Amino acid sequence: MGNTVGSRILSFNISESEAAFIAGFLEGDGYISAKIGPTSESYRVRLIISFTQLTKNKIVLEYIQKLIGGSMMDYPSRSMSELSIFDRNKVFEVLNILIPFLVSKKKQAQIGLEVIAILNKGKRGALRNSNDLLKAVKLAEAIRSLNSNRKNKTVHTFDKVFAKLKEKHILTP
Repeated sequence: MGNTVGSRILSFNISESEAAFIAGFLEGDGYISAKIGPTSESYRVRLIISFTQLTKNKIVLEYIQKLIGGSMMDYPSRSMSELSIFDRNKVFEVLNILIPFLVSKKKQAQIGLEVIAILNKGKRGALRNSNDLLKAVKLAEAIRSLNSNRKNKTVHTFDKVFAKLKEKHILTP
C-alpha cells in the first residue's frame, strides 16, 4: 500500500495495521456475500460484508464498527452478534482497503469490486440495461460458489433472473 505503519489510509482514517486486523477478522469470522433479490420491476444485486462474534465478545465488533461503520444486530437465541455493511459505496471502499491483506477471501473481494463497477454504471436504483444486470448476477453466483454451501438457501439464480426478464420483455439485445 505504500504507507508506513500507523499512517492513515482512505476516508475511514484507519491505519494499515487496523486494516490488516479487520481483514484478518473478516478471514476468520466474516464473509463477503452477494444477494440477488427481486424488485418491483426486475432484480437487484447487493453486496454485503459481515462480521460475526459471540455476543460476549461483541467489543471486537464495536471496535470494527468504530473504524468502518456498519449496522450491528444481536441474535440472543444464538448468543451471536453481527456487524454488517450494506451500503454499496461503503462496501466498495472497505473492500479496496482490505483487499491487499486478504488471502482466502481475496477472490470474493475482487469479484465484489467487479459487481460494484457494473452496478455503478446505471442511474441510482437502476442499471442501464438487462445485460449489465445479468453480468452482475453471474458474478454474484461466482461469489456464492466461493462461499460455504448455500444450495438450500439460494432462491434467485441466473436462470430465474433471465427467465423473469424474458417474461417481462425487458431483455436488452
